[in-house]
Amino acid sequence: MEVGFLSIPAELICHILLFLSPTDICHCATTCKTVWRIARKSVHVQYELEIYAQGFMETATLSLIDSSTKLSSLKKLSSLWRSNYWHAKTVFEEVVNTVHGVPLSGVQSVKCGIWWMWAQGNLFIRDCNANAKLSRTWPTNGLSVSTQHLLLCSVIVDPLQDLVIALSSQTPFTVVDAGQDYRVFLVEFRLASSHLPYPDSACASLECRHVFDAPGHYSVYHVNEPAVCGDRVVILYYMYPTQDLFIQVIDWRKGHAKSYPLREKGGGKTNFHLVDERTIIVVGEDGLLSLYTLRELDGSPQHQITYLLPGMRYYHSLPYYVIHTTPSFHNTATHPDLMPGYVPSLESQIMVLEVLSDAWPVILVIDMNIFSEQAIHSEMPVEVPWSDWGPRHTCCFPHHPSHRISVFGSKMAYALPVSRTPEPGERLEGFSVTHEVYDGFRVHIWDFNKRVIARAKNDHDRNARGLLVRKPGRLVTSCLVGKSISDRTYTATVCRTNFQKPCFDRLFLEQDQLILTWSRAGSLRIQVVCPDLVD
Repeated sequence: MEVGFLSIPAELICHILLFLSPTDICHCATTCKTVWRIARKSVHVQYELEIYAQGFMETATLSLIDSSTKLSSLKKLSSLWRSNYWHAKTVFEEVVNTVHGVPLSGVQSVKCGIWWMWAQGNLFIRDCNANAKLSRTWPTNGLSVSTQHLLLCSVIVDPLQDLVIALSSQTPFTVVDAGQDYRVFLVEFRLASSHLPYPDSACASLECRHVFDAPGHYSVYHVNEPAVCGDRVVILYYMYPTQDLFIQVIDWRKGHAKSYPLREKGGGKTNFHLVDERTIIVVGEDGLLSLYTLRELDGSPQHQITYLLPGMRYYHSLPYYVIHTTPSFHNTATHPDLMPGYVPSLESQIMVLEVLSDAWPVILVIDMNIFSEQAIHSEMPVEVPWSDWGPRHTCCFPHHPSHRISVFGSKMAYALPVSRTPEPGERLEGFSVTHEVYDGFRVHIWDFNKRVIARAKNDHDRNARGLLVRKPGRLVTSCLVGKSISDRTYTATVCRTNFQKPCFDRLFLEQDQLILTWSRAGSLRIQVVCPDLVD
């Protein structure tokens, strides 16, 4: 006797459904009422659908927690930024005192509630979590750079791996023998918690070498900060005067480093982002957005796709591109307690490209899905014109450089003046200079997750109550040449708490909190806030 699929026990049908992707589960549920009822009653299926809808991936920290508890925490997490009437509740505050009353000036970064900054010959690390056990301040003059007559260029931290990476360079220098390799960088690996050499690294310091094609006088300039993802560290750099662009790919645990040329020309306006251990995006001064994959064996880059940005207007100099993305969580965690239970999947993430032109700057919100493996359809390099990808995968907004930006997953935090909230497509004014004492700012949260937007459009979805769905309008004035209208929608909420503008420095969005900093003479203030929902 034949037994139909719907004749088997509901528990077995539920078990089979869990082997399917969330999209396939939805397809099955919409074509069969029995499957729909079983899926609705199963907490395991509902959890898989909810984590997919929010654009998250589960980490190992939740491996011992049951699905019912995880589903409850997911729904609580989804409600944090979903109300249009939330206030900021301060959960942490600290003042970092500076040397001789001089304001701190340098690159600030945040990951997993850990803030750090290299300035004034010190690495400042502040643990903004409840226990604050990882806070440190240690001088960088103890690095080996001080004994090798090198220039310390950059110091970055990966809190999850308890890792500090210090980059030093030797520049300028003279090349006598073409074809021979010369040391261009020295990279050191230390424990963030103790300043000692990292025990899991094959060497405490690693020389990065480069082979020159011709004798001459050269200077080496690194592009932005080094990027770390798991065992891989990437350094982009270019040579002066040739402007040739190169990449150093480092396996810091094995102590291996190698240099490779890239097709772009380098310069002070070049930028890049390491998506994961295998994927890197390079934004050139010429308005090209190039996708490379790094081979697993030796890290050699393979050019895959070039996305053409629209033509740019400028008066005196080419635009400068600033990249805002989510920190990488592809690490073996030395501090597993810092690892969040959920991290954004690449398919749900956005990249905000800040186009700083002297003719009406803009921001481009780009769907990171175009950088996934599914976007690579050919082994040969492909060039994609703006008209084929821009309108479908980007949103464009007017911008002012005084407005701070931060990205986490599919969300973007945007600090805008209290005095006005522009309609989509309107030009954004800068913070008031004459009235800045009174004209503070509010933090707006824009979410570009398509599934969240679909929920917000559904009046019967309790999870989306209070969300405003908006669509970018036509830009009245911008640095972009031609039309820049996108049909993509987004949801918008705003914090009703006013923050003071004077000395405001940076803004960092994390999964469940915002970290803001103010830099004054003699100190830097860190304030951590989380949403306090108002009924």
